[in-house]
Amino acid sequence: MQHYETIHTEDTRGFHVIFSVTHEDCHPRDCFEYEEEELTEICRKIDCGLLSWFVARVDVYQQGILLGSDYLGGCLYDTPMQFVKESEYYDDMVNNAIADAKYNLERLFAFNPEVTA
Repeated sequence: MQHYETIHTEDTRGFHVIFSVTHEDCHPRDCFEYEEEELTEICRKIDCGLLSWFVARVDVYQQGILLGSDYLGGCLYDTPMQFVKESEYYDDMVNNAIADAKYNLERLFAFNPEVTA
């Protein structure tokens, strides 16, 4: 089991969103098609802590219950917070996790029609 570090939380569209990261086990050489020199420099910067190499996770909760998630591996940014503020991936992940949560809620209510939102 990998340990995830919470980087950012927010409330949006009726959901509590938690963004967290863990170390990416996959080597950057397996993910990028750069020239050898550039890959070596990227790996050096990761090893020195100048770049963050991580798996991103977005979890969506309502009333403390996990309802949806989305994951993205192979993230390379100066910091995980840069991923939140500057990448389109974060917004996509939030949208995907909320869609997952809504789907799960619909299934739950369809399973038990006496339960109402």
